[in-house]
Amino acid sequence: MAWRGVFAIGVLTLVTVWLGWQGMLGFYIHPRYNLFTLVMAAIGVSLMAIAFFVPTKGHSHAGHKHAKGHSIMEWLSLGLVAVVVTIALVLPPTTLSSYTAENRSFGTVATSPAADAIDVESTTSGFENLTVRDWASLLIQTQDPSFFRGKPFSALGTITDSGDPDVFFLTRFVVTCCAVDAQPVSIPVYYPGWSDEFAVDSWVTVNGGFQVLPQIAEPGNLAVVPGDTVEEEVPREPYLF
Repeated sequence: MAWRGVFAIGVLTLVTVWLGWQGMLGFYIHPRYNLFTLVMAAIGVSLMAIAFFVPTKGHSHAGHKHAKGHSIMEWLSLGLVAVVVTIALVLPPTTLSSYTAENRSFGTVATSPAADAIDVESTTSGFENLTVRDWASLLIQTQDPSFFRGKPFSALGTITDSGDPDVFFLTRFVVTCCAVDAQPVSIPVYYPGWSDEFAVDSWVTVNGGFQVLPQIAEPGNLAVVPGDTVEEEVPREPYLF
């Protein structure tokens, strides 16, 4: 079973190619690495094919005890490959959850990593296309209610429990390289009884505007008051980059 390494690499590269074909690499890595990853996977598949067709010289082991131990390691390695393949093919790729957000220094907008300074005119023009990350950055830069007054809010994200039955966090993960380094950014949304209508980790689009709400404990007492909240399917690119 000297070919186990070739087999392992080949299977894992085939899974990578399959994920790329399905458009699901974005669940794991930044899109800028998609081409590089797929090219390397294709090279891996090619090398696997070459290895199968090029004959190798056999070799003998010094003793039965050594051969037995070697065989056990071979089967363990093949079992590990089988587990990885099963997870990749049987379990569908999913986005990071609210549990991950809560365990990555997630709490309020003020503690979320800021995007670069947003250069938007002081009119309502241009605000409709801002993401959760952009709004979180703006909230970190200023909590002056007059700045947000009259500016339309429309953003897609997942619902994360804030611990307040009247407020949920609209959350997105920001990825620098891959899902391992993803960091959550969030916006508080005032929606009394939200848990009766939406499940945690649901994808929703929230349309509305910011208001000062003295009864909530958010920075500047600012939260989005939605005009409507629409449940959505998981987007093709769930992370922000």
